[in-house]
This record gives sequence, structure tokens and C-alpha cells, in this order.
Amino acid sequence: MYVARDKDGTLCVFFNKPVKGCIFERWQSVSSYSRDYFKLDSSLFPEVSWEDEEPTEVELVKK
Repeated sequence: MYVARDKDGTLCVFFNKPVKGCIFERWQSVSSYSRDYFKLDSSLFPEVSWEDEEPTEVELVKK
């Protein structure tokens, strides 16, 4: 999974690695699935920013 922040501050988690879209200034899914991402609370992952060259890879762990 990947976490990425759009230029407007929207934070999303993607199931597949997204690409940075410069026209709309947001990360975009390249998956054929219609819903490959979910929005997260923008206060999470403060270290993730639009200026990042790559999305941040994360791991979901069930406890």
C-alpha cells in the first residue's frame, strides 16, 4: 500500500503504486479498479508531502 498527499493537502492510501499527475496536481491510480484508494484524515502522516517524488510505501498490520 502507498500513502500520498495531493498539492491541496488531501491524503490518500492506495492499494497499488500511484503516479504523480502534474496537470491536476494530485496522485492518480494506474489500476484498472475503479476504487483503488481511500481518503485519510489529512493530519495523519505529516511527513508525507506533495513535494515527495515517490509515494510512501506503508504496510497495514492487523494486531
